Amino acid sequence: MLTVQGLTKSFGGAQDAVNVIDGVSFDVPEGECYALLGPSGCGKTTTLRCVAGLEHANAGTITIGGRVVSDPANGVFVQVHDRAIGMVFQSYAIWPHLDVFENVAYPLRIQRPRRPRAEIQERVMAALQLVGMETMTRRAATMLSGGQQQRVALARAIVRQPALLLLDEPLSNLDARMRDQMRIELHDLINQVGVTALYVTHDQAEAFALAHRVAVMSQGRIVQEGAPRSIYQRPQTSFVATFLGAANVLTARLQTLDSGSGVFAIDGARQSLIDAALTGGWTAQDRAEIIIRPEDLVVHFEPPAQTRNVLPGLITALTFLGGHCECVIDLGDAMVRASVDPAREVSNGTAVWVQVNPARCIALRKKA
Repeated sequence: MLTVQGLTKSFGGAQDAVNVIDGVSFDVPEGECYALLGPSGCGKTTTLRCVAGLEHANAGTITIGGRVVSDPANGVFVQVHDRAIGMVFQSYAIWPHLDVFENVAYPLRIQRPRRPRAEIQERVMAALQLVGMETMTRRAATMLSGGQQQRVALARAIVRQPALLLLDEPLSNLDARMRDQMRIELHDLINQVGVTALYVTHDQAEAFALAHRVAVMSQGRIVQEGAPRSIYQRPQTSFVATFLGAANVLTARLQTLDSGSGVFAIDGARQSLIDAALTGGWTAQDRAEIIIRPEDLVVHFEPPAQTRNVLPGLITALTFLGGHCECVIDLGDAMVRASVDPAREVSNGTAVWVQVNPARCIALRKKA
């Protein structure tokens, strides 16, 4: 449904041009929700705006439903209103002088050829029913809460039955509780309608909950793409690992290789050893970054019987977070974060032994 190939967008003059998007390519099959995930300034919203036709790309092609809508090299640029898209903006962009019904009906009223009044009535009510707003048709836009405005914006985006739905951080203006609720509702809506969607967000939870595939962006490029579980459990760079939730990053040097795993010496005074599962291509003395998620660390308060990947340390900081306590542990060579049961009485200076399964240690080759 959507193909983006070699997309480039720069701002500034010829002498000081800055590439905000640098050769981005991806495909979104029909019926899939695809998320562009990254920090502010990574180029994700500009990519979406180029797909929508709100920005002119400098190079590359954009194809929607088999139709090329942007190809600067051949002078092709299809205007926004002629692209088969619906869009939900971060600010919702609700018309303040129109009521709920007229806000949703607006895209149909400006279409040419004109739609019959009965068809507009039917399609608007169907869209409002999908978002649970069918009883508020004559409510003034200025009397809507943030969550209600978001539902109206969604109804307006789908009322045209677009081939492609574009969503630009649609939940970012909601409070935490409403955001969680709307994330569930949006997931159900996308699946119920069956629309192809391109979703832009900086929030990992939103991307993972809504998207079939996620593309992590940094400095105008896609640095990793895949299913949410895959990119979380197997990040290809330390940037991806640390951006997708908390991660402990230990710098180390490979000491020995042994049947699919390697023993690494952690940089530091002790040169503590830790082993990790490896794929091919490693040689002794290679530099590495060992990525370990806090939830993969098991904290023992007595020395465990098993000694593999067990490192002694001291708790140096504790933070109560309700369902768990996050602690900072000094291993001598490195500081790591881990979780402990909040019911357990612990304090700063408590001696612990940290253990991790080698299969849960991600070893990334580090440039010298």
